[in-house]
Amino acid sequence: MWTGSELDPRDGARTDQVAALVVRQVERGELSVGSALPSERDLAHRLGVSRATVVRALDRLRAGGVVVTRHGARSVIAPSDRLLDPVAPVAARGPGVLRLDLRHGTTAAPHEVETAAGRVTGRHLRSAMAGDGPPPGGSPGLRSALAEHLTEQGVPTLPSQLTLTNGADAGLDLALQALDLGPGAALTESPTYPAALGCLRRHRLEVTGWPAGPTAWDTDQLAHLVRRTRPGVIYVQADNHNPTGHSVPDSSRSAMIELLRRHQVSVISDETLRPLWLGDVGQPPALSRHRGVISLGSLSKTVWGGLRVGWIRATQDISRRLQQHPAAALLAPSAFDELLAIEILDDLAAIVRRRRRLLRLSLDALQTSLDGLRDEIAWHPPTGGMTAWLDLRHTEAAVVTTAARRLGLLVIPGAMFTADGLDRRHLRLPFTATPAQLASAVDLLSQAMWSTRVDRG
Repeated sequence: MWTGSELDPRDGARTDQVAALVVRQVERGELSVGSALPSERDLAHRLGVSRATVVRALDRLRAGGVVVTRHGARSVIAPSDRLLDPVAPVAARGPGVLRLDLRHGTTAAPHEVETAAGRVTGRHLRSAMAGDGPPPGGSPGLRSALAEHLTEQGVPTLPSQLTLTNGADAGLDLALQALDLGPGAALTESPTYPAALGCLRRHRLEVTGWPAGPTAWDTDQLAHLVRRTRPGVIYVQADNHNPTGHSVPDSSRSAMIELLRRHQVSVISDETLRPLWLGDVGQPPALSRHRGVISLGSLSKTVWGGLRVGWIRATQDISRRLQQHPAAALLAPSAFDELLAIEILDDLAAIVRRRRRLLRLSLDALQTSLDGLRDEIAWHPPTGGMTAWLDLRHTEAAVVTTAARRLGLLVIPGAMFTADGLDRRHLRLPFTATPAQLASAVDLLSQAMWSTRVDRG
């Protein structure tokens, strides 16, 4: 680090080269928040430039908010949204190898996780270590903190209504085990989260898809499917749905719940992505506000995929049944994850606000890049979440994803997200990467579509 050979003449004059080098070190993760730069004199010597050049470069970096300098001290890397929350770093391993992996809408750990982990010490940790872990259903402390948080978010919740799990997937599994509906029938949106499809099928449920998306979620069609298949349960993502990024309209929610209640269909509402609302208008109330709805949540999307804490919110009767189920202990979070989650909840509102800002910037950049391909790709701007659902107008998604892989871009075709596996037109594109990475992804996607036309031609 800090050698003249790292300066790139393509960045412009010497001052521009020095400033660009610092920015690259930050983007590569070699410098983080609070990292100190060498002194002006030392940096000039190492890079083989004049001290005046370094002074001008630092002035430019300070003006751009990249560094801060206190009087009498060295310059340090300043906090910024992208440094405090990388959201989802994407591997770039060099020419001819993997460049962009956009198969997963995942989240990297924000800065607050590191600081919160440092606070999980002292008597709280000693107290947790005194036994053999939290009781089935989770520790009273975390359930109380989560109940307070959900109540503040507009879903009045008692601690006794919550059962803690090691993620939303585990929550769905435990809820289905406790309901014990199989063999039988289930409904879910189509497209939907692939892991949910697999879980429903493991519980001996034959899954039928209910079309989801900005022009779907038709309640008349839902009524027809309910009468035809007589499902015992429906799994829905009414908010910032994965993969489409859309939400069930407010005008349809009460009618949907009333229909399902009338036909005695258990409703499991996955609200993991609900906090990541990016719409310009107010967000509809959560389905979990309706009596009898079982809801799933987790900290995997709002905080970090490595923080294995989720929950099931249900009536107190169902919650007792969940906590008494033999699988409850196996699917519970670890004691340390619970302690970390309690610490994180104090910072959660700030983390979510910042993540929304970053996702909005990335989504805007993605859509700007896609604007040049409107003859080839159609999409509806998502209401939130982390993924866009692209309609390839003239090419088959599986063919395009194969061609994109050869170019170094990994994406998933739409058939993976449907109950019948017959979708040929769509692919999912997460917008968790940086704006520059997303612009590269769209460029590679364009090349992939062009190559498939050449092959056909």
